[in-house]
Order: sequence, then structure tokens, then C-alpha cells
Amino acid sequence: MKSLFLILNTKRPMKKIFLLLFLFSSLEQFSQGLKICASYEVIKEQDRMHPGYKAMVDANFTAVKSMADANRGSRAVNAADTIYHIPVVVHVVRLATEDNIPDSLIYSQIEVLNRDFNHRNDDSIQTRNAFKPLMGRLNFDFFLATTDPLGNPSTGIIRKLGAPAISLFGFNAFSDNVKDPVEGDAPWPTDKYLNVWVCNLNTIPLGLLGYAYPPTGAANWDAGSYIDSAQQGVVIDYTAFGRNNPYIIDPGIAPGRTAVHEFGHYFGLRHIWADEAACVEDDGISDTPTQGDQTNFDCDTSKNSCTDIGTDYPDMIENYMDYSNEFCQNMFTKEQADIMFYNLQMLRPNLAQKTVVYGVGIADEKVSFKGISVYPTLTKDLVYLDLNFDGEKNIHYSITDQMGRSMKSEEISQVKSKVEKIDVSSFPSGIYIINISDNKHLFHQKMVKN
Repeated sequence: MKSLFLILNTKRPMKKIFLLLFLFSSLEQFSQGLKICASYEVIKEQDRMHPGYKAMVDANFTAVKSMADANRGSRAVNAADTIYHIPVVVHVVRLATEDNIPDSLIYSQIEVLNRDFNHRNDDSIQTRNAFKPLMGRLNFDFFLATTDPLGNPSTGIIRKLGAPAISLFGFNAFSDNVKDPVEGDAPWPTDKYLNVWVCNLNTIPLGLLGYAYPPTGAANWDAGSYIDSAQQGVVIDYTAFGRNNPYIIDPGIAPGRTAVHEFGHYFGLRHIWADEAACVEDDGISDTPTQGDQTNFDCDTSKNSCTDIGTDYPDMIENYMDYSNEFCQNMFTKEQADIMFYNLQMLRPNLAQKTVVYGVGIADEKVSFKGISVYPTLTKDLVYLDLNFDGEKNIHYSITDQMGRSMKSEEISQVKSKVEKIDVSSFPSGIYIINISDNKHLFHQKMVKN
């Protein structure tokens, strides 16, 4: 048994759930009754098998939180100057025709991840007023890996026919067999790539939507506590991957936020309701309200399951780490963003490449050139420049390929607030750099054209 975070699909017939309970009756936690998410139970099972594991996971979280708390005032400024480019490799491991999902779903999932992590999602306007001051963002740029571990060109998508040893179970979280090189597909180096496996998890009678491993292996990690770096990554059921998946089980997951939730676990977040001891147990993050349980896939804005000290907030159904309907999810909090940022820095230090996005001018002038964002960074046809300056500027943008050759350029005069739409549909597939200059400062952003 390995440590996992799980999202369960409760739409499966109850008789199948009882069958799974029978099959895993050796686990004390499951014999006491199944919960919507089994993350806490399997961490305890991992700790039972490898004593000290849970204590080390908790110690990692505490160390990261201490770093985040100590630097809360400066991280937002530092992060605003830097984009963290995170290569993703998607292993599509199929058992049938329908689970061999098309590239278009993978592209849409990368776009959803970038919008939600960077707080560029249009539905963020639905966040209730009580929570708007708490909304956080990260300058994480997820992109499909363009080179493999040997340096060869890659699309970042691997397709393989799976061969689970026990066909009754297929791919399941408890054996984690989708990562096996024979039964599924082995990961690329997990310290340099964010590995995602897309497969049929519903061959287990229970039916899972996804799971992910928390960051492990810090410098203080007890060697006696189990860790296997080859298991690091995210697993998503093929019906829940991408936006408006045609094989979707429940319309409440149409926005594609199962992966957003699981990526949150991958970067160290816990469920907002903390899995146990209603209104007592906490997720360790002070700007998420105490919550008695998961939201059970609804959008009930009247729910207030716990009384908070100080401001008594309602349950934060907007949070990606709840189990609310994905149409009402639209935010991470600032402290959740801090936790993920410092988990990247401290426990996944080789994963991202950094790009400084402002400043060829003097340091105290570069603030005047802030207010630029580019999206999506993975696209087929269109890319948008979102420009918001304190005063009017004359700017020049250019797009260059990896060889430095100019693909497109334009002058934009007297702009203060504008979204500029750029058609890149005629560009060959590849990596490009978007450069924006006002003759004093420079912004540049990598873009992948599929």
C-alpha cells in the first residue's frame, strides 16, 4: 500500500462499493466504513506498513508552512517577477478504445490548469465577496514536455496499451499498477517532469476519479520511512481528464478540475475539510475556513458546517480542494498558493525552469512595467496579451521562434488597458517566445504552439 490522495466517484452502484470493501477488508480503516476520499486512511495504512511515514509527511508540511509564513510578505512580489515553467508528460495507458483520449482533451486540460493555478479563470468573478480578499495565484506555467529524458524532441504525450496482471482490478490506486513498466507505463524522471497517468480507474468496482502523492523526501526525511520517488505524480481517470470530456460520468466535473484538485495534492495541499474530526481537524492553512466535511458535489452557498474563531466564514465551496461541484469551484487561497510555491521550491526543486518576466531597466523602475499576462501558453490558434498599466504606454510586441527568427510583430500605441488577440494558427508546432517592450523594460513569455 502506498500513500495516496483519492477522489472517489460516488455515482457507481452501491453493490460495487460493498464488493470493494470486501476485497480490502484487511484495511481497518475501510472496515469502519468508506468515505468520499480515502487519502487520510491510506496515509495511515502506509504509516502502519512503514512506521514514521505519516510523521514525516506532516513534518514536511510543517517545514514548508513555516517557510511560507516567514516569507508571506515577500513571496507575492518575488513570484510576480518570475514564471515557473513546469514540464508535464501525460502517459495515456489504454485498455480499450474509449480510454485512448484524443490530444485535444489533453491540450484543454493543460489550459484549465494554467488558468486555474494562475487565477485567470473567467468564473473567478463568482467568488463570494467574503472570500475575494483571500484569492491566491501562482505563476506556474504547465506545458507538455518538448524533449524526452534523452533530449529527443517530444510531444509530451505517450500512448501505451496497458496489461494489468489481474484483469479484475485493472488500474487501481491500491496497487498503483498504472506506473508499472509492464502493466502500465514507467514514469519519466519524477524530479524533472510532472508525470500524469490517464487511464481507466473504474475497472475497480469502486470507481476513482484520481489520486496523487504528496511531496516527500526532504533533507530531514527518515530513511526508515518508506519513499519511492518513481511513484511521484498524478493519476486521473480518463472520464475526468480535460474540459467537457465526452466520456464524462457526472456533468459536475465538466470543467476539468479533477486534475486541478490532484495537482494541488501533488504540490502539498490537503483537503479543505482535513478528512477527520469534523470542525476540530484542520488543513493547516489559516485562510481556509474550518469545514465539517466535504461538500458532496453540490454548490450550497448557505452551508456553514463549523463556527470559525474570529470571522465565521461559510464553507468555502469555491475552493479547488473541496469536493464541490466543479462549476462552483474557482479559487485557491493566498496561503494555499504559498504552500504550493514553497513545496515547489523546497521539495520539488528541480522540476521547474524559471523565467524572469520584468526588468532590463533599473530595479525601482521595473514596477512601472507590471500588468502583463499572456494566455494560454499552450495553444493551437489564438494567444491573448492582457495589458493593464498604470498609465498609457507605447509598446512593441514580437514573437520569435527558438532560433530567434521573427514570426510576427506589431506596435500598439497609447495602451493602458487592453486585451490584444494574436492569431498564431499559421505557425508550425513548436516553442516560441513572446517579447513585449516599451523601449525601457522587457517582458518575455514562452508559448507552445501545437
